[in-house]
Amino acid sequence: MSSSTENRSSLWRDILISSNLVTKPNSGHFRALSILFLCPILFTLIVYPSFHLSLFHPDYDFTISTQLSLSNFEIIALIICTLFLVLFYLCTVATFTYSTIQASYGRPINVVSSIKSIRNSFFPLLSTFVISHTILISITLIFALVLSRLIELKYYLINHLIIFAIIVLVPILIWLQVNWSLAYVVAVVESKKGYESLRRSAYLVKGMGSIALSMVLFYGLVMGCSLGGCSMYLVAMGTAKGEQWRFLKVILLQIFQSSAVGYMMMNQYLIGKAVLYTYCDDLKMGDDEFVNEYVSLNMV
Repeated sequence: MSSSTENRSSLWRDILISSNLVTKPNSGHFRALSILFLCPILFTLIVYPSFHLSLFHPDYDFTISTQLSLSNFEIIALIICTLFLVLFYLCTVATFTYSTIQASYGRPINVVSSIKSIRNSFFPLLSTFVISHTILISITLIFALVLSRLIELKYYLINHLIIFAIIVLVPILIWLQVNWSLAYVVAVVESKKGYESLRRSAYLVKGMGSIALSMVLFYGLVMGCSLGGCSMYLVAMGTAKGEQWRFLKVILLQIFQSSAVGYMMMNQYLIGKAVLYTYCDDLKMGDDEFVNEYVSLNMV
């Protein structure tokens, strides 16, 4: 047990070191990619909810629990915003993964070549995104339907049923996320699509689940709390009567701080996943000829 824990800690340390060895010499490159693709995502996630409420529901009071009815135009706006986020996210994953792999070979990288790489990896990434989220949403909907039916039959157990559903559903979703944590990297590096990239990711992650789980939970929780907290704060400030712009400096500071945290965490997460892929690939493939195509990120 102790030896296994030490090995995981050592591997986690190696991944962080390798990630830094990729990032530091190319900090300007990754900063440029972040400005082009990542920063618009972060800004939209933080600002859009309050902007949407102020535009479509200017009289909404955050302090009073009321149900919002969405118009057709609002739904279209939400769909457009979602498509925008998905597009920029896939471009971010494509360029960061390509740049990390190229940097690991010791090859020169530039912004133009990284952007051009989107052409080859976009559709594998898109198919992987669609398939994985279809599965996740389907599982969630099935649980919701079953739960609603059980509540109808045994309404007096509603609290227990909801808690039970959460206890069962959340671990399943996290388990899938861990197994598919390398799917996007596989889609970029190996050009696999949909189910193929998901299966390949699950195969690579075997034996490395604790590392993948640590990355998913740590970066996910930090980014979720930072971006979600700031977004909710802006919604609360924007809907407070007469308080919208009284604390403009505080609002701008909150946006800057949350964007900075999201920027650092997302950078480390995307680069770390590409590094983890190379470690998993080396361990799984061994002396197979496929391993010659990819090199380890243990730089000197």
